[in-house]
Amino acid sequence: MGRFLMLFAALAFLAADAVAVLKVDPVFSSNMVLQQERPIAFFGSADPGSSVTVEFNGKKVTVKAGDDGKWRAEFPAVKAGETAYTVRISDGKKSVTLNDVLVGEVWFCSGQSNMQMPVGKVFRRGWSAENCEEEVRNATDPQIRYAFQRLVSSQTDRQPARYSQATGWVKCSPDVAHYFSATAYFFGRKLRQDLKVPIGLVNASWGGTRIEPWISEEGYKQAGLDHEAGQIDRFKMTPEEKKAFEAKEQERFSREMAAWYPNFEKAEAAAKSRAAGWADPAFDDSAWKKWNNQDRYNKFVVRWYRMKFQLPKSMQNQKVRLSIGKVGETADVYLNGKRIGGWKPFDAEKSKRISLELAADAFQPGENVIAVRTENFFNSSTTNNMNSIRQARLSAGKARFALNNWVQADEYNERQQPIAGKRAPGFINIPYKSHQFPGALYNGMTDAWTKLPVRGVIWYQGCSNAGQQHYYPLHKALIADWRAKWNNPDMPFLIVQLAGYEPGRANNWKNSDPNRPSGYALTRDIQQQMLKIPNVGLACAIDIGEAANIHPANKQDVGRRLALEAERIAYGKKIVSRGPLFRAAKEENGALRVSFDNAEGGLKTSDGKAPNGFAVAGADKKFVWADAKIDGDTVLVSSPSVPAPKYVRYAYVGYRGDCNLRNQADLPAYPFRSDAIDYAAVK
Repeated sequence: MGRFLMLFAALAFLAADAVAVLKVDPVFSSNMVLQQERPIAFFGSADPGSSVTVEFNGKKVTVKAGDDGKWRAEFPAVKAGETAYTVRISDGKKSVTLNDVLVGEVWFCSGQSNMQMPVGKVFRRGWSAENCEEEVRNATDPQIRYAFQRLVSSQTDRQPARYSQATGWVKCSPDVAHYFSATAYFFGRKLRQDLKVPIGLVNASWGGTRIEPWISEEGYKQAGLDHEAGQIDRFKMTPEEKKAFEAKEQERFSREMAAWYPNFEKAEAAAKSRAAGWADPAFDDSAWKKWNNQDRYNKFVVRWYRMKFQLPKSMQNQKVRLSIGKVGETADVYLNGKRIGGWKPFDAEKSKRISLELAADAFQPGENVIAVRTENFFNSSTTNNMNSIRQARLSAGKARFALNNWVQADEYNERQQPIAGKRAPGFINIPYKSHQFPGALYNGMTDAWTKLPVRGVIWYQGCSNAGQQHYYPLHKALIADWRAKWNNPDMPFLIVQLAGYEPGRANNWKNSDPNRPSGYALTRDIQQQMLKIPNVGLACAIDIGEAANIHPANKQDVGRRLALEAERIAYGKKIVSRGPLFRAAKEENGALRVSFDNAEGGLKTSDGKAPNGFAVAGADKKFVWADAKIDGDTVLVSSPSVPAPKYVRYAYVGYRGDCNLRNQADLPAYPFRSDAIDYAAVK
């Protein structure tokens, strides 16, 4: 018994010693920027009841760690300056030193891929800022500091800060600036130039994310958004309950798919007949489209890929391995008209990756043709599958040959041809495992930083919620939620209004129908409604969009316009920070006279031509593109086909390449509609 007690005491001592390790919260590191003019606090954990001493700015503060091991040391606010501070933290057994700490202006930068998009070419081609090489070379101001929050999702527990790309905060330099968020960097650079103080930028963004996961559970409940709050409550299940739920969902999907698939095979017979011969090397695929990673579909599609190639000399007369990733829920791979591999629906194999060893005689002299038939019913888009096709390759020993010149065509597309009115069953849905689950990104990426005072937030998101009226109460909830979490009800919240984008109209946007705006137009309108909330800013980007590129390269203007809004809202500068903003439209001699805010000194156009992008409608609300003429600080809009105009819209489409109205500050007019939607009625 005595021996047991001694062992227990030893283990207890070791456990206590493990807890006793002094830790500083991960939001703190060397090279960081602290927010000026706000009380400064350092916090972390240590042995419960132990004394922790923090030295900063010539002062020493000693505090005791609580029963939970947490400690917090507070210091008076400090003015911004270029003085670099050293922070020393000790509990008598261990010490932590933070070097080169500055005091300045700190901004939290968040959203989806357009905020995540870097200055340089570090992640993928075509996803970098305009003139990126020069911008990176010139990123030499060490008074701009950056922290990149790693992508972390959590459905229940709040997570600590986790850095990516570098350990903690980093100083701006050409060595690291290439992975900075372009929007955040150009915003911070403009503030640095104008304010002459250190700038700290925290980038917590995740491409493709909806707004829902960025709002906390408390934020949903406070806003009365019962559906989203109910989702969170519903999935607070025990591990056993989750296991049962997932098993039931798997069983549901298999059952429904097994019942639906034979109907598909019967209904698709005509399409299959049309596709007969698509694997044949002699088939003429000249009318097929080039591989396109933006070509999305709703739920179910049968897609073919073909590629012609000549086997490299280095691979001839030897065994060759063909490697393709997961290109579909089913796959059939043909080489020169002969099926060489693939898988069928409901295969037990989980990875479903093609890796085939081919004999030397499988290839023919001269031209060879690989054809791949895929069925997709699980994913919501073909993007991942297409990326797998792009990464296909042949290998023999050390020799590699990329198969990346594919063309594609659809044998069957459910979007165009539902099966007897019955669509494929919904894919396996385990919502609480998704980073898109309500609250998941707030828990994983935002909450940790709310303990660090910041001046404000810049937010670039909306693509993944485009066209949803429900985005209105969600956006209001996000702003209120984050202000509450930072304990700053007036915290500046600056939004980037979605840029022009509508890939289907890349070449014919002038012929677009003003009565059929895309979801992007609606989302921009909702973003503009946020201006009714005090201390909310909006940077217009309608004029810098690219019809077929959801990530326009001109992030310099985005950052500059955000900074102008910050300087007016957060720093009290008497400047014009917005373009013309619709005020009213009044009928006048068969035309509408449109007046604007932010039009002092008169309006102009970016190209010296008449204003474009205006549409008018009578009482029937049937809009037609209209003529427009600047008259001082107003615009007269008319159309011969609308003798009694009542409503007017401007740039209210997905993409309008010639919207050119500006004010004397050379800032673009915001898209608008006078036939307003009552978003307040949306619940």
